[in-house]
Amino acid sequence: MMDKKPDSARLSREDISLGMGKGITRRDFLNSTMIGAGASLLGASCPMHAMAQDSGSPAIFDGYGGVGDYARANGNVRRVVRAAHRIRDGLYDGALRADDDGESVDLVIVGGGLTGLMTARQFVQATGGRKSVLILENHPVFGGEARQNEFSVDGIKLIGPQGSNDFLPPAEDAVTPFAEMFRDFSIPRSYDFQKWDTALRPLRFALDNYSNMDGFDEQKVDVAYYFDQKTGAKTPGWVLNIWRDGLARTPWSGSVKADLARWRDEVGNTGTDDPRVLDTMTYKHYLEVVQKYDPAVTGFAQPMVGLLGGVGADAISARTGHHLVMGNSRDPLTLSFPGGNALLARYLAAGLIPGAVEPGFDAANCGAIHFDRLDRPGQTTRIRLNATVARVRNVAEGVEVIWERDGKLTLTRGKAVVMASGGWVNKHILADLPDEIMTAYQSFAYAPAMIANVALHNWRFLYNLGATAARWFDDGTMFGFSANIRRTMTSPSFDPPLHPDKPALLTFYMGLYTPGYDARVQGTMGRMRLLSTSWAEYERQIRSQMTRMFGPQGFDAARDIAGIVLNRWGHARVIQQPGFYYGTGGKPPPRDVVAQGYGRIIIAHSELEGAQNYTGAFKQGTRAAQVAAAMI
Repeated sequence: MMDKKPDSARLSREDISLGMGKGITRRDFLNSTMIGAGASLLGASCPMHAMAQDSGSPAIFDGYGGVGDYARANGNVRRVVRAAHRIRDGLYDGALRADDDGESVDLVIVGGGLTGLMTARQFVQATGGRKSVLILENHPVFGGEARQNEFSVDGIKLIGPQGSNDFLPPAEDAVTPFAEMFRDFSIPRSYDFQKWDTALRPLRFALDNYSNMDGFDEQKVDVAYYFDQKTGAKTPGWVLNIWRDGLARTPWSGSVKADLARWRDEVGNTGTDDPRVLDTMTYKHYLEVVQKYDPAVTGFAQPMVGLLGGVGADAISARTGHHLVMGNSRDPLTLSFPGGNALLARYLAAGLIPGAVEPGFDAANCGAIHFDRLDRPGQTTRIRLNATVARVRNVAEGVEVIWERDGKLTLTRGKAVVMASGGWVNKHILADLPDEIMTAYQSFAYAPAMIANVALHNWRFLYNLGATAARWFDDGTMFGFSANIRRTMTSPSFDPPLHPDKPALLTFYMGLYTPGYDARVQGTMGRMRLLSTSWAEYERQIRSQMTRMFGPQGFDAARDIAGIVLNRWGHARVIQQPGFYYGTGGKPPPRDVVAQGYGRIIIAHSELEGAQNYTGAFKQGTRAAQVAAAMI
C-alpha cells in the first residue's frame, strides 16, 4: 500500500472535505498506476503539455478507469490521443520505413467500432466465410464509443456506458442488420430489471441515460430541477417534475412558461415542418424567428442540442435540432444494456471470432473478453488492437496499409480496405485522396463529449428529493446539465440491488459547446477544454458541484463517492450544420461525396448518416460490406 500522507499533504482543506484523497478514485488508481506521480496529478492543469512529453504520466489525463477489461480504455486515453495527434501533425507524411509483414488479406477494415464490426460481419456472410478479414483498431478494446465502465463498490459490481447507449428491440420480422443480429445471436427482446422494494416510496426510473434529459418523458421518470439565483430563484433549491403543473413552481416569467409549454406541446406534433426547409437554417433561427418563441426556449433546449449535436442551437441545422428534442414521441421508454451498446460490440466480436466472448446474453453483458483469441495466426477474421493506421493508399494489386504499434511501423496488403474510421483521421491517412473528397471532408466539423460515471456508496440524497434524475442549467461553468440513476437490466451474473442505501452509478453526459461562434470554432474550443483539463480538475469540479447542489439533501462527497471514471471523446459528434443533409447551392451534400470512395478504398462511418449511433453505424457497415464483396 502506498503511503498517502505526501499525497494528502498537497490537498487543500476544501479538497480534503470533498474527498479528493479518499475512495477508489485515488486508492486503486495511485497504487496501480501513479506511484511516484501523485504530486504531478494534483498540480497539473494542462495535460496536453504533459502529453507532449515522453515522460508525462498517462494518469494525469486518463485518471481512474474502473476495473475489468475496460480499465485502461476509458474513452480516448492519452496513448490514443497522442497517436492521433502524430498523424494530424504530419509525422507520417513523406517516405515511411515500414516492415513488410508479407501478408495479404482480402479485406482490411480500419476501425473496430460498431461500423467496422458490422462491416466484417456482413462481409463474412456475403462471401460465405471464405475471404480473410483484418480489423485494425487503435484502442485497447474494440467497440469504438460502444464500450463500458465497470466498478466494484462494497462488493457489488456496477456497469455503465462510456458513450453509445440506448436502443429499442427490433420487431421479430424486421429486415435490418440489427434485427438479424437479434435473430442470429438469440439476443432476448424482453428483459429483467432491478427490483424495487415496495416498502420504499415509489420512484420512476429511466431505463437509459437519455430519457431523463429533455423533460418530455417526465410522465415516466422523476426528474428534479435545480434553480439558483442565476436562473431566477430567490434561494437555491430543487423543484420536482416541473411539467406536472404547467411550470407553476418554476421561477420563470409567465410569458416564458407559456412559450415553453407551447414548444413542448408542439415539437414533433405539428407535422408541417419540411426537413429540407429545416436543413437550410439553424435551430435558433427556427425557434426564435420562424416559431417566434422566447429565447428562453432556445436556452432550455440548448443543453440537449449541445450534447447530442455538439454545438449550440445557433450553429446546428434546425432539422437536427428539431429531431433531437422530439422526446415526447417516445413510447415506450428507450432501453439500455448495462454497459450501453458495448453489448452489441461484444456480440459482433463473438460472432466473428468464436471464443472471443463466451456465448449467451449473460457473457455478452459482463463476461470476460478473451483478448488472446482476437488475433491468432490462421484465423479467417482477426481483430488487431492498439494498431494505429498511419497511411492507406491504392496500389496496382490492391491497397497498402501502414500501421503503427509500440513505435513500430508495419506494412500490410489487402485487396480492398474499408475506412470505418472518422473523417477527422481519414483525411490525414488516405495518401491518394481525390481533391473532391478532400474538399468535402474539409467542410466537416466535429465536437467532443464527456461521459462520467460516478460510483456511489449510496444515493439517499436523490431519494430524499423523490427523484432518480437531476437537471440543472449550464451557464458554462457547470459539469454537464443532467445526471441519473438507471433501473438497469440484470442477468444471472449481474444483479446489483436497487436501493437508496446501496451502491449505484450516477451517469453524467456533458457537451462542450460555446454559443456565439460558428460550428467549427465551437468544436475546436470544446476539444481544447476537453484535452486541457486534468482528470483531477474534473474530479474536483464534480465533487464540488454535487456538494453544492445535493449537500442539503444529505450528500457528502468524501463519504458517498466511491469512484469516478471520465470518458473523453474528442470527436464524438459530426456537427450537422445547415446543409449537412441536403447540400447547399444545388450541390450534393459533402457526406454523399465522401461516401463514393475511390479506387479500392471504401469509406463508411456512422458520421455519414449524421448522428454517430448504432443505427448509422450498422447502415454504413452493411453498405461497405456489400461494396467490398462485389469488389473482391
